[in-house]
Amino acid sequence: MIIRFSLDAARRNFTPVDNRFLLDHLPYASERCIRVYLYGLMLCHAGANAETSLSDALGLSEQEITEAYSYWQQEGLVRIRGEKPLVVEYLDLEPTEAGGVVPGKYASLVSALASLTAPRQFDYRELKHVYDWIEVYGLDEEAVLELVSHCLDQKGRRVSVNYIDAVARTWSEEGVKTREAARAHLARYELKKHGASEILRQWNKQRKPTRDETALYDKWVSEWGFTPEAVLAALPKLTVSGTPNFVYLDELLDSLRKEGQLSKPDIERADAKSAEEQVFARLVFERAGKLEPATRTQRAQISMYLKDYGMPRELMLFGAEQCRGANEPFGMMKKLWNEWHDAGINTIAGAQQQLEARANTRKPKPQGRQYPQHDLTDEQLEHLLVDLDKDLD
Repeated sequence: MIIRFSLDAARRNFTPVDNRFLLDHLPYASERCIRVYLYGLMLCHAGANAETSLSDALGLSEQEITEAYSYWQQEGLVRIRGEKPLVVEYLDLEPTEAGGVVPGKYASLVSALASLTAPRQFDYRELKHVYDWIEVYGLDEEAVLELVSHCLDQKGRRVSVNYIDAVARTWSEEGVKTREAARAHLARYELKKHGASEILRQWNKQRKPTRDETALYDKWVSEWGFTPEAVLAALPKLTVSGTPNFVYLDELLDSLRKEGQLSKPDIERADAKSAEEQVFARLVFERAGKLEPATRTQRAQISMYLKDYGMPRELMLFGAEQCRGANEPFGMMKKLWNEWHDAGINTIAGAQQQLEARANTRKPKPQGRQYPQHDLTDEQLEHLLVDLDKDLD
């Protein structure tokens, strides 16, 4: 059984309006929102809502009706129970600690939040957190809108207010309290997120970066001074690792940082130099008859003779040829190079002269056992002869 007033009967009745609505909400609401709220309130009391369309009665579209009730939901006066069809439940006005309703001074913020989060709307208790972001954490209203928009992007429409509250607390601690500060903070966040995500994409890993990974990327770019292009340019250096990860990359970048390679051109120049050093080291070893490649330490030592001593390449190759066939050719090479450097020799001709001079002053090695030579006269030799027969007596 359904019992309700007819519309004609409803016209002869009255609709009670709480003075708290008139004092604390009506002055801050738009004309459209007031019309929707009051007409809906009348339908609730008259019991004629089953046969009445707010859209037709007020000359508003369904979207405009929904937006109006979304605003009132943010204000804590109604609760939207369904969207298609729209089902709205009017609530008692909930008092604040001061005895009034939700502060009307935030009406414009609540309206902006309603548009931002639609169709999901904050209820009265959730709005109390919103007001804390302003009154406790010190964010201005525009920063709050940036905050909520960011959290919606991160967690979707069902993001919890507790999550937004935690982010708001972090922002407050970091001094992010204005729209400008929020946008700058979010720009840095997006850079970190994009950079870490791009690294994973380069490694063919289809997932989002973890918080630790984005923290590492932030350290590389913000604290160590690497450019994003430099970080990507360093990735090929990890190809020797079967499972490259952010920890290995952190160690690699730390070594590059100590060498002053903070930009992509820096890394490319260092790589080109390293490749050139490897080619020359291989040529040195070939001249010395060594088949195995030079170690990293040996390449660094060869580079030292080139860079620090300024020794010509052709002289170093000449020295390598002199050590061909030796048991420890690299050690002999360094000994020769050091001698030439100390003597100021920087040409092959000078090195040849030094080698020839050394050969001429070198004493010949003795061949077999040697005995001392004596010059004796015949008389002396005869005196030294031994008469064996006399010895036998």
